[in-house]
Amino acid sequence: MKRIMIIAAAAAMMCGCANKTKFVIEGNTESNNTTMYLLDAADAVIDSAAIENGTFKFTGKVEEPAFCIVCDDREDPTYQVRFFLEPGNIAIVDDETAPDGKYAKGTPANDAYAGLIEASRAMIAEAMNPETTEERNAEIEQEYDKLIRETYEANRTNILGITLLAQQLAYELSGQEILDEIAAYPEELQNGEILTELKKNAEQKMRTDIGQPYMDISQPDPDGNEISLKSVVEKAGTKYVLLDFWASWCGPCMHEVPYLRKTYDAFHKKGFEIYGVSFDRDRNGWTGAIAENNMKWVNVSTLEYFDNPAAADYSVQAIPTNFLIDSDGKIIARNLRGDKLYEKIEELLGK
Repeated sequence: MKRIMIIAAAAAMMCGCANKTKFVIEGNTESNNTTMYLLDAADAVIDSAAIENGTFKFTGKVEEPAFCIVCDDREDPTYQVRFFLEPGNIAIVDDETAPDGKYAKGTPANDAYAGLIEASRAMIAEAMNPETTEERNAEIEQEYDKLIRETYEANRTNILGITLLAQQLAYELSGQEILDEIAAYPEELQNGEILTELKKNAEQKMRTDIGQPYMDISQPDPDGNEISLKSVVEKAGTKYVLLDFWASWCGPCMHEVPYLRKTYDAFHKKGFEIYGVSFDRDRNGWTGAIAENNMKWVNVSTLEYFDNPAAADYSVQAIPTNFLIDSDGKIIARNLRGDKLYEKIEELLGK
């Protein structure tokens, strides 16, 4: 349920309209601090306001709607809420079931976002329940995907729609499909920061669409030996290679490991190989996960987190992400997760 949890804590700068327009933000707080801060997505201070008699108020002009934060302390806040800064009157209200214990309302994107959180609350709780079966989790995922798509279609003209495209929908879309979605927006929105960046990423992602040739990677394994993806793809007897991007700190990635191991054990002798690229930063975390989970396939990493050079080459913005490469060096599938990986390799190599 990685994608469900992403929307509960989304954090990225977004874009919107062109002209300066007034906003007002008001809220109540029991904070003992004397100042409330308005921060952008990079935690830079946009403005500050005095807390008087348990209330605070921000006013100003916004050129491009953006994801922002209001908090009473930049280092150790006791009051914090994430919301969309956009023109209009924004009220911050308490709700212990909301991600921050409060939410913003009063403007189109914030009202729609609050509605999305409310509609997905039961799904999140059920998905987090350890007694929920794998089959039910799969159904919840489908229900959530439908909710995201419906919310996106209803909010194409505001920052929430752009947020959902960039942070939710783009992950599963091909590069060309992302460009098609962007083209459906008015020109002024296409020229905003987030869609401009998304377009650049989509153009790069097109190089990894199904049917495209793979790009070589060469990085050190846990013993320091440089191993290239090319050497694995072109190795005699290798028929299919799964290029898998993962990290030991990534819960959804580790959830996939049993499926990877099951497929590897069943089909390695028939020509299936895995080339795992880790976005770890800590060597012990990386090598420990490999040993503990008996990940016997090829594992490499530069220990640079998402600054790993292969992340840019393959336009990887979220993990787990994988690409299936055939012996001709063509990408034939992507993001095969769970039993879908086993089923695909069984289809290609036989039982």
